[in-house]
Amino acid sequence: MLEQMMPFLLFIAGLIMIIKGSDWFVDSAVWIAKVLKIPDIIIGATLVSLCTTLPEAMVSTSSALRGNTDMAFGNALGSIIFNTSFILAIVIIFSTPRLRERKKFQQTGHFLILLLFFLFFVGLLFQQISQKIGFLLLGILVFYLYNNIRNSKKEPDLTMPTPVHKDKFSIIKNIVAFIVGVLLTIGGANLLVVYGEEIARILGVPDLVIGLLLTSVGTSLPELVTAIVSMKKEAQDLSIGNILGANILNIILVIALTATILPIQIGKSWILFHLPFAIFIIAAVLFFIRINEEKLQRKNGLFLLCSYLIYVFLTFNGF
Repeated sequence: MLEQMMPFLLFIAGLIMIIKGSDWFVDSAVWIAKVLKIPDIIIGATLVSLCTTLPEAMVSTSSALRGNTDMAFGNALGSIIFNTSFILAIVIIFSTPRLRERKKFQQTGHFLILLLFFLFFVGLLFQQISQKIGFLLLGILVFYLYNNIRNSKKEPDLTMPTPVHKDKFSIIKNIVAFIVGVLLTIGGANLLVVYGEEIARILGVPDLVIGLLLTSVGTSLPELVTAIVSMKKEAQDLSIGNILGANILNIILVIALTATILPIQIGKSWILFHLPFAIFIIAAVLFFIRINEEKLQRKNGLFLLCSYLIYVFLTFNGF
């Protein structure tokens, strides 16, 4: 019995390792950046967003290195779908967030849909995301981060500077946390991929289902934690921005890195179902942002959540 449960236990262990490891890595990386006197604008606009996408990046690149692009692509696309139709749905249902940053949300959402349509048409025309496309997406990443920094400089910084401790204990603690965080994230990603493949064989489902519905959920837990914290602090607009931004990075960082390692083969199910659903769910969020004058409504969140449950049912049933 224990032997049969072992792949599931090790998969969960991988999730815990990657979540905790990425948390330590982000905190220590921000501390190191502040010690090196990197401006807060760059830390907030680039470093934190890149670091919080580390779990997806590690899992997908690890999958690609093992030759499993189905799980790699499924993890990235599944994270986009889970972030939008589950995490954002929870935020809307329990807090009905006000649309203080409507224009920014719309701009981010339109850019995200444009990227998804790009992947859709590339897959439709070439049946794969080639290494050249991967490098093109990485080029877009550079432009995206540069644009974030430029826009951040235009906005007033209302945050109080936080003191950075540079005593011997803090130095040792953060260096150890950085190293251990990286090792835990890499090790956890490896466990997730290896035993995710094993679970797929045990359950008799394709690797892409494991990527879409299991590893993507696990690697999106940092976004879920951020959403919960944002609701407690009544800063739900921060959560919406974080979710949309994380979705963009799943394409121009995670999918891009995966494709540069190994071209991603795009099967019929990606073209006929998974990519169209991702486009549909982002379009639905943009529609809700447009039609609601002050804040999103609970019925909007319920629609997103019900859509996700239908998606999970259809995916598990081999759509």
